[in-house]
Amino acid sequence: MNSETVNDALPVKRKRSGGGRAFHSRLEPFVDFIREQRQRRRTWKEIAELLRTEKGCVICAQGVHQFCRRYIQRQNRPHWEREAANPSPANSPGSVTEPPRKIVTASTPAERAFRRPNPGDIKLNDPTKV
Repeated sequence: MNSETVNDALPVKRKRSGGGRAFHSRLEPFVDFIREQRQRRRTWKEIAELLRTEKGCVICAQGVHQFCRRYIQRQNRPHWEREAANPSPANSPGSVTEPPRKIVTASTPAERAFRRPNPGDIKLNDPTKV
């Protein structure tokens, strides 16, 4: 094999490097404003117009809706970065830990006492005791 026949025009594969800044939506600074407008019963289209006119943030109604939906979903799930930044006081020394609670669902009926019948009173072939 001749070294002159190697094609140098092939693209060189770059090694992927992780890291970098995490993506942040341009709507994050306006979360409280959006919540306030939703509490005032404004539509997503009206909120998008208000963001454009009052706050100078150009975005469509669908973008506002998707941001809010994802923002709420992310608030419900704990994230490892937030846990490390805000250590819970329950893990600190000297805190009183509560005992684990028994989970009671609404579908669980209250227990009733069961009265067992006397086997001597049961007459299976007696037609008067039906």
